[in-house]
Amino acid sequence: MSNIRWIPVVLVLLLGASSRILHIADQSLWVDEGYAFYHAWSPNLAASLARDTHPPLYFGALRLWSQLTGHSELALRWFSVLPSMLSLAVIFQLAREILRHRRSETRQIHSIPLLAMLMLALADAENFLAQEARHYTWLALLVSGSMWFFLRWIRRAARSDYGWWLLFAMVMIYTHYITAFAGVVQGLYALVILRGKRQKQALLGLVISVIALSPWLIFVGWQQLGNRGANWSVSLSAAVIRDIQVKYFTEQWALVIALMLLGCVTVLHQSDGRFRVICHRVSWLLVFWLTVPLALTVLVNEFLPFLQPRRLTQWTPAIALLVAFGLGNIRQPARAFLVGALLIYSVVQVDFYRVKPDWRTVAHLTARYAVPGDLTLTDIAGGDYQMSYYLRRQLPDARLLDADVRYESLKVQRDFYPQTYQAWLPQLLQAYQTVWLMHWSNDDSVFGWLDKLDFRQTADFIYRHDGGLTGESQMHIFRYDHLDEVEAAARFENGMILRSASLDRPDLRVDSLWQTEARLDRDYVISAKLLDGAGAVAAQLDSPPQLNQRPTRTWKIGEIVYSPHEMRLTAGIKALPPGDYQVAVQVYESQAGGLVNMRTARGEEWVVVDSLTIGEEH
Repeated sequence: MSNIRWIPVVLVLLLGASSRILHIADQSLWVDEGYAFYHAWSPNLAASLARDTHPPLYFGALRLWSQLTGHSELALRWFSVLPSMLSLAVIFQLAREILRHRRSETRQIHSIPLLAMLMLALADAENFLAQEARHYTWLALLVSGSMWFFLRWIRRAARSDYGWWLLFAMVMIYTHYITAFAGVVQGLYALVILRGKRQKQALLGLVISVIALSPWLIFVGWQQLGNRGANWSVSLSAAVIRDIQVKYFTEQWALVIALMLLGCVTVLHQSDGRFRVICHRVSWLLVFWLTVPLALTVLVNEFLPFLQPRRLTQWTPAIALLVAFGLGNIRQPARAFLVGALLIYSVVQVDFYRVKPDWRTVAHLTARYAVPGDLTLTDIAGGDYQMSYYLRRQLPDARLLDADVRYESLKVQRDFYPQTYQAWLPQLLQAYQTVWLMHWSNDDSVFGWLDKLDFRQTADFIYRHDGGLTGESQMHIFRYDHLDEVEAAARFENGMILRSASLDRPDLRVDSLWQTEARLDRDYVISAKLLDGAGAVAAQLDSPPQLNQRPTRTWKIGEIVYSPHEMRLTAGIKALPPGDYQVAVQVYESQAGGLVNMRTARGEEWVVVDSLTIGEEH
């Protein structure tokens, strides 16, 4: 191939890279990605996976990768981009190999592999899954590589090809159990198409690859089959079929399927205007590749639920190949028109996508206000692993890497240690005065224990998620405090009671707890001030209580309301000069005639709650 003919290949690679990298870190990690990180960094990977439903290779490789690249979202997801880009090169070679089996003309040896690359570069399924820290793009790569060396070995009978095929077969089965369907495809092809010694060698190779998995299966035993993670599946229905249809064949599914059917044969156009259709034995491999995984998934799903559209990802290369061969059977300029239509549609339309909850924001809200000595808990439907990932990372303004701030996942404790959970939870809660609870679960047991141990709910920050499979949902970030019976810090004339207040020095934030002894029919503003030695305001923040989520009109008599106020330096002050400062809290009402201050029971305009000393820098 001349150098100039490589230019379209490079352009397709650039297109594939841009579609996989663009917006790769826009969305937060979701539960499955957090689960991948949890396993990858488990102290005992084998024991951790024994409770799961996956073999170990991907998670071990992800651990090595993150040791080299770090643990950021971008770094973790790049580990999925890499195999997706390699798949473009592999599918080019696989298409060339199929053409050699078809004994196609030299012209098609370049054009159809290029079209196969383009179709895979544009595939929404591959692009979406390339932006997740999961193993699905590795499955597409390994299955494609396995098919390539399988066909090379059939054509050349070279030992090296046979060895590479066996290696790919073993690696892919240790990456995900569903790649066994690709082995079934190859075994069926061997039984139907191959004969004699070649058939026996192919079947022997498949048996060897299965035997290679036996040490792992012996280790995990039947534990994985009983894991509830296998039940995150759907039953086959019209809605699920429609979902699969759009995600893999796009909204242009009629055109895509028509091209795939055309790609099962070779159409020879003759000079007299007639054409001849040739059926090739190798085409059966593509047909089996597409039909067998779906048939087996539906069948097995009746006994061991695991059907999810994303788990059909090993389809994607077969679809790209069949569409490419279908386009190769169409003469110009009709072919160029169809390629252009598919290209434009794929660039402007996304058919495989999912809006994920913004777990970064949820974790950051908790990490922003938790201080040393607090306890943070999560109980998230599906899993707490993505929350654990974010809470354990150093987000802006977060200090959860401090040893003094403890984090625990209630779901992990409940699922993995059910015998000790009921005794463990109250012992944990009794050791803390302030508890932060991120809750999005049907299990409410933690609330019973908080109530029994006399914790009071002091905050409820709500995060709304308007996407995904379940539509709009709400996640709550609760704060609970165990309050001692002590004298209130201040009582204001409007009935507001300041129970306690303290300064969180790193953020210049005043954390205050409020109560009312009478219904409040007006909305009051709380002002937190930092006063220098001369009484001048050096920093301040005025806002309605609890980030404006709990206006005083909504307060109930007797309830406790947590309100944080991050003070901002007064205009003209870039840094606090050395000296002694006082932290004061004030309450006022905004009226048409101006601000009306609420005085304390002692007649004060504000109450001093804490102090701060800024020393000289050396």
